[in-house]
Amino acid sequence: MKPPHNYSSDAPIYDAALDKFNRFPFSQRVANVIAKRNDSSSIVIGIYGAWGDGKTSVLNFIEGELQTEENVVCLKFNPWRFGDEDQMLINFFNDLATAIDRSIETGKERIGSLIEKYGKPLASVLGNEGVAEGVKSFFSGADIEELRERIERLLEEEKKRVVILIDDIDRLEKNEIHAVFRLVKLTADFKYTAYVLAFDKYVVSSALQERYGDNTIGTGNSFLEKIIQVPLELPSIESEDLRNFCFNEIDQVLNFSNIVLTEEDVRQFFSNFSKGLEVHLKTPRQAKLYSNILMFSLPMLKSEANVVDLMLIEGIRVLLPEFYALIRDNRSLFLKDSTSSYGTDQKEKSRRKERIESALNEFTQEEMEQIIDLLCFLFPRLNSVFGNNYYGGSSELIWSEKQRICSPQYFQRYFTYAISTKDVSDLAINELLIFSEDHSEEEIVNKIKAILSDKNAETFISKLRRLSKNFTLLQSRNLAISIAKIGSNFPNPVQFIRSMNTFGQGAMFTGDCIENLKSKEEQFKLAKDVIFNADTLYFATACFTWFRRDTEEHPNPRGFSGEEYAKLAGILAKRITFELSNIDHIDVEKIQNFPHVLSIWNEYGKSQEATNIITRKIRTDKNFVFELLNSYTPTAFGEFGSRKSSFRRDNYDAIQKVLDPTIIVDTINEVYDDLVIDERYPEFLDVPRNEELARQFLWIHNKFSDEEVNKEEMDSSKK
Repeated sequence: MKPPHNYSSDAPIYDAALDKFNRFPFSQRVANVIAKRNDSSSIVIGIYGAWGDGKTSVLNFIEGELQTEENVVCLKFNPWRFGDEDQMLINFFNDLATAIDRSIETGKERIGSLIEKYGKPLASVLGNEGVAEGVKSFFSGADIEELRERIERLLEEEKKRVVILIDDIDRLEKNEIHAVFRLVKLTADFKYTAYVLAFDKYVVSSALQERYGDNTIGTGNSFLEKIIQVPLELPSIESEDLRNFCFNEIDQVLNFSNIVLTEEDVRQFFSNFSKGLEVHLKTPRQAKLYSNILMFSLPMLKSEANVVDLMLIEGIRVLLPEFYALIRDNRSLFLKDSTSSYGTDQKEKSRRKERIESALNEFTQEEMEQIIDLLCFLFPRLNSVFGNNYYGGSSELIWSEKQRICSPQYFQRYFTYAISTKDVSDLAINELLIFSEDHSEEEIVNKIKAILSDKNAETFISKLRRLSKNFTLLQSRNLAISIAKIGSNFPNPVQFIRSMNTFGQGAMFTGDCIENLKSKEEQFKLAKDVIFNADTLYFATACFTWFRRDTEEHPNPRGFSGEEYAKLAGILAKRITFELSNIDHIDVEKIQNFPHVLSIWNEYGKSQEATNIITRKIRTDKNFVFELLNSYTPTAFGEFGSRKSSFRRDNYDAIQKVLDPTIIVDTINEVYDDLVIDERYPEFLDVPRNEELARQFLWIHNKFSDEEVNKEEMDSSKK
């Protein structure tokens, strides 16, 4: 079994064998200088380095080396342990006494007893005066001077040197930093003592500047120079060592996550990381942080995002945090195309370029160019901003298929580490495809229903359509029928192009699946099954609309011939007859796009069947005629939403193909027996909708009938 992999810890090391950054030789030299020093005077050594640069490991190595020296007493003092300055100072002297007492021979006078003897004066002084002044008074008193001399004499007799190691000073609160340096300043003149202080010089000098400075630049550094006698910068890590360390951490995360990169993936990652990010990798702690973040994000988004893109954007998160925030909060800045229907939008292009470059102005020109190259890899649309490369709509499909961060469908995943309620897990889609190979249609339908919701339906069907060209024959057949069986589950809002809504996309998907089949016989059978299995008549009609045709005007070798298409239309017409032959079941509002259903029924059903049944319905239910007229009027979209528009001439022509208009005229006259035909086309009337439709239909019928009569008379006279 594979051993569990914990998050990578940036804990300091003690074993020189684990030293990956050549810190041990430096530590060894420092320890050797301290141990071999003959001068009895005290010394204060400063180890300067940034957070995460390995200062604590260096102190551990120094301590380890000094512990092998018989003449050295090591005290690792931790100022973090104490709640206030009084406690810190008192415990420092107690810790110092304990460390010395452990090293001296039995029978010798114990420093601890001396500290206890003078403890009351110390406590009294600390209680009555300020801490700094109290400690100073304590050391200047005669009794305390005697204590100092006796301690120094004991160290000299024992040939001992005390080395006090203090770490993490730069992590303390500002007032605590001040206290530590007051302690060092007041006690650093002890003979046979050495301080080794490790901290970030910039952080500490800034804190000291606020306390002791006079707003003069460099005051904090000047204060440090008075205390630190030997300032040592931590040796810089070889860039190759740091890179290898970082890549080794990444490799461990990939192994733990069971992610195998292709050769192309490896090339893309290393090329872009080395070019755009490596220069900003300064410390081992950053590398550890990076691997820990990948340990979190890679398993969570495995199979849900592009691994290379995810690793690179997480690299930006760690090494360029402010720019990461800019990307996360400004998706259009990085995803939008800089072209319009009129060509390149130069103003928009300049605005985006300026915005990105201003966010990178802290870097050198070379660094900026390298980061921009990285961004252009992650977000190819930026090539139109920083160059003249443009990408068409097909590129969006490729980016989506590869789950790239530059795809609008995937961008948000890289920052939320989750699948939103409007999205669908790629893993769930893949499981569905595998499931559809060897399960029944009913089981597949239940599987789809478990995934599908009103919020994610659009994404769900879009992903299936995008992947459909790679379906197996079984997947194509089973999924086409399964989708047909739940067609009404897809939202069908009224919109300008109805086929572009989720309902329409579902219907188009069945057509995609049919085209995947090899033979025309298989295609025809599946199309027939879709028509019969569609859960509603309306969805069956919508699917039929998207069965591809092979015509001279629009050749499509995978589509149906005119004869095959007519046969399928006849099959659909039989279903329409079956469902609408009972006039009590004709509900125009429920059967959306009723005119299209009626047209197919009339053209491909039995002769006069549609006409006769609709006529019967009108005669038994006079209100039905207004439902019919209303269904033929298009929906208008405006600022305040959608509404049904007026009844027009093309609507009249469409109805006339199915019904004798006089049947409608007679019914209107029965309902409105005193309705006068308007001289001008009646529109925007302040009347009920049914009356408006009635007056518009009568006006068009009257005008149309007169034109037809005149035309017939002219034709007769010519003869």
